[in-house]
Amino acid sequence: MLYRAARWLLTRLLFVFLVSLAVVVFARQFMDGTSDSGDIEEPSSEIAGPSIGDHWHVAYKVYICGELQPEFALWQGGIHTHDDGIIHIHPFLPSEEGEGARLVKWFEYGGGKLTQSEMRMPGSREEYKNGDECPGGAEAVLRVFVDGEWLEDWSEYIPQHGDRVQIEFGEVAAD
Repeated sequence: MLYRAARWLLTRLLFVFLVSLAVVVFARQFMDGTSDSGDIEEPSSEIAGPSIGDHWHVAYKVYICGELQPEFALWQGGIHTHDDGIIHIHPFLPSEEGEGARLVKWFEYGGGKLTQSEMRMPGSREEYKNGDECPGGAEAVLRVFVDGEWLEDWSEYIPQHGDRVQIEFGEVAAD
């Protein structure tokens, strides 16, 4: 009798485990946009910004007066980073979709600030403003590049899956 009860209990536990595993796998695929192969879904070309269910990655680097800065520390939310040089974009809330995923919003979500003329990096109190000087006395300006191309106005820029963003505050080389 004890053997039969133990077998019944193990069968039920195995069933609950398998159902739970299936729910987790399904939920993960639904929430982060991965397919059965684990590949990240490519964004739809019809959508200007991410939607709930998308999972995009954008590499970033920040230079201050020619020096590469450390990666931003981890913060939570649907548009965040893991201290890994990647902007992780997978909106959880409608406010993080589309224009809510702009580069300037990413800075705000991390406690920073990015405008056309100044920057405060997430996790820092130091501000960098156009006209400030770099060591050596050179006047510095803030610029943003996407895939090597300078953006004149990055206030509306929504990073796209696979983009490479470089933010520079420094002297502009003469052409």
